[in-house]
Amino acid sequence: MNPFLHPEEDDDTPPLPKPIEGLHEIGPPPFLIKTFEIVEDPNTNHIVSWNRGGTSFVVWDLHSFSTFLLPQHFKHSNFSSFIRQLNTYGFRKIEAERWEFANEGFLLGQKHLLKSIKRRASSFASSSSSIQDPCIELRKEKQLLLMELVSLREQQQTTKSYIEAMEQRIEGAERKQRKMMSFLARAMQSPSFLHQLLKQRDMMRLKEIEVEVEERERGSSMSELETLALEMQGYGKQKNVKEEEEDMVVERELDDGFWEELLSNESLASTSSN
Repeated sequence: MNPFLHPEEDDDTPPLPKPIEGLHEIGPPPFLIKTFEIVEDPNTNHIVSWNRGGTSFVVWDLHSFSTFLLPQHFKHSNFSSFIRQLNTYGFRKIEAERWEFANEGFLLGQKHLLKSIKRRASSFASSSSSIQDPCIELRKEKQLLLMELVSLREQQQTTKSYIEAMEQRIEGAERKQRKMMSFLARAMQSPSFLHQLLKQRDMMRLKEIEVEVEERERGSSMSELETLALEMQGYGKQKNVKEEEEDMVVERELDDGFWEELLSNESLASTSSN
């Protein structure tokens, strides 16, 4: 017997068995495993695939995904049901214009992270709140649409009033243009027509000037001697009237006022042409 050997070493008792590591650990849910395998499959990248960074997956062809992949892995073709399952496990839609979903534990090449994704606890309260939230959002959208509709109607009414005003202005301009053309046609047919018309207008203007001068003299506090002295110096009524006549004839311009007065007096034009 070897004295250097310890008695414990001579014992042939087998060691106690140790539990296998990870034996009692709960693996990822089948839904997550199947979804991960669908996204990882390179043969279906034209239907569903990872994004460029591998942090989310995108369903590119919704019809093919619902028609072929869902029945093959989940025994149904309801894409809405698939989305509800994603929401149950905390996935979120990150793009408004395409079906792209993301989860912190759902990453490219890291299948072991699937066990970190937990299913959300479902209760009646949470389901009722999820039902009420869309209703509230729909009411808000309805109010916004009504406000926008009222604003558009106000803009339409303003635009309509502006168009009507422009149409009236255009009609007035066309009517004035027709009168001017008629006047020019008469003037070309009778060379003395314009001269007679201007002469009659001058006479009317002279009468207005005489009335203005009379009113001015009535309102003046000038004595008779001062008035007589001014008349002797040539600044009396006759010279003032004569100078105003000359200025009126020399400074006459065919402005808008002239045309309006001329064209509005149709009876005067018809009398002169006869």
